[in-house]
Amino acid sequence: MNPEDGRTPEPLRPFWGRLGIAPWGLSLLVFAVLAAVRFYAAFGPPQFRVLFLLQVLAMWALPWIFLNAQGRRGIGLSKPRRWLPALALSGIAGGIAGLLCFALGWATPHDSSSNLLAVVQKSLQLEQMRTAMPLGLILPAIGVPAIVLTPVGEEIFFRGIMQQAFAQRFNGIAAMLVQGAAFGVVHLQLVALWHDAAGFHFRWIEGASTLAAGVLLAVLFTFCRMRSGSLFASMAAHAACNLTMIGAVIFFFSS
Repeated sequence: MNPEDGRTPEPLRPFWGRLGIAPWGLSLLVFAVLAAVRFYAAFGPPQFRVLFLLQVLAMWALPWIFLNAQGRRGIGLSKPRRWLPALALSGIAGGIAGLLCFALGWATPHDSSSNLLAVVQKSLQLEQMRTAMPLGLILPAIGVPAIVLTPVGEEIFFRGIMQQAFAQRFNGIAAMLVQGAAFGVVHLQLVALWHDAAGFHFRWIEGASTLAAGVLLAVLFTFCRMRSGSLFASMAAHAACNLTMIGAVIFFFSS
């Protein structure tokens, strides 16, 4: 495609481009598959918990599966402008966001089954880990996946592929709202959605709060990505947010 004709260069690999599916539509299809796998990993048989890791790793691979070199640069897989200040400021912003998430959990009743801190403790299997290893090793054991695997994969997909696809079709604000809502949806199983012998249940207040938090975090992470021109800045913010939140939870339940 000639860049001088005023059209946006095709970001997809030729195979996907020939299918005739717009990038924003393709991103929605990929999101549906990823969300289905994540929810099955959360609510399916225990032996399928590994699917969570696999879908995160799949998000790592998406730019090389779907995008050409132009598309990968377009989503921000490039070195940040003024990379050291960009990563440092993004990390600070993400750390503050993590502390605010912890404060939100602190402000809700601690004996509630939907309390964010209790849910994070349970998902991290903190009690089991405390009996298996010293306290000083728990944070590295939990933190490495939380600051490497999940933030990288989720930023590639939500702030990278989905944001860019919807921004090209609509505009940046609409794209941010869509990928922020999608980001919130895949976290609903933390506090809003649960399953027992009677079936699935949904807490509407916690669900609305989760979606709102997803959008707000998406605004922050997208701002880091746009200001620096690179997904690595939003990855740094996301990683710092996770690490701060998890570290505060470990300290809270170990004190």
